[in-house]
Amino acid sequence: MILAIALLLGVAVVAGCAPAVLNRMLRRRVDPQLVLMTWGALIATTFATVTAALTIAVLPAHGPAPLLVELLHHCWTALQHGSTPQLHLAAGLLLLTAIAGLSSRVSIGLLRHARHQRRAHRRQLELLHIAARRESGAFPIMWLPHPKPMAYSVAGTPGFVVATDGVRDQLGADAAAVLEHERAHLRGRHHLLVGLAEALSRSAPWLPLMRRSPELVRTAVELAADRSAAHLHGPGAVRSALLRMSDVHGGGPVPADALGMAHSAVDLRLHHLNGLTAAPGKAKRALASGVVGLTAATLPTVAGIALVPVLAMASCPFVLGV
Repeated sequence: MILAIALLLGVAVVAGCAPAVLNRMLRRRVDPQLVLMTWGALIATTFATVTAALTIAVLPAHGPAPLLVELLHHCWTALQHGSTPQLHLAAGLLLLTAIAGLSSRVSIGLLRHARHQRRAHRRQLELLHIAARRESGAFPIMWLPHPKPMAYSVAGTPGFVVATDGVRDQLGADAAAVLEHERAHLRGRHHLLVGLAEALSRSAPWLPLMRRSPELVRTAVELAADRSAAHLHGPGAVRSALLRMSDVHGGGPVPADALGMAHSAVDLRLHHLNGLTAAPGKAKRALASGVVGLTAATLPTVAGIALVPVLAMASCPFVLGV
């Protein structure tokens, strides 16, 4: 039981501190792909560690497969005989139900996001087929006849980029960097990551890591798309386009489910572009990703195990009846 409580406390500590750590990584110009990987590993490990802690607390000698069946059988038998189920078993069942409910809320949130995105994608295409000129490619570009520079990407089948004539006419050579930025969003499935972050935030707003996820992920995907464009067209082109587009009423209005070029964390993105160096090699990036992912995945468990001696000492007076 002490180990289970320690693991839950470890998760709470890590989930509480994670937003500040992730924000610091972004401010220190850490590769945004690594930040996204760290965030994903922390989210996955939070669920996994909580489930493991409940399994240890309720049925320490059993695996997770028969856990729920045995809990239900125990509680039903106790109620039939007019007795109260053992406290730790009843608490375990309640917590498992809470975890299942949270997982269901996240899944339902993702399904709703996907359905809403499909509808928005269909409406956008219907309108753009009337008003826009289509430029074919891996991700089609829909050109709108508008003098102000504006660009955004819309996920779906197919994903596409919307850009105004103002991007090409006013930005000149920098327009290529803008279009590559939007294509990077589609290649990286950034819209899906943002949707997951929003579903997590709505499902568990009391947990800082979940509550802050939309802001963190939106910032990270914009930085990642900037880097992709900068590695092809140079940081100067992305910086120039970002400055000029952000001056035009924030880059102009975009649909709620789209990712626009100049709508998020402009100052931080300029900070990254000012210090951007050459892209790391594949081997170096893979090694860094592995180290970061492993660290993030084991951090809640390590934090929980580190708390075991403290909890054991704190519980001694109660165990000894002092």
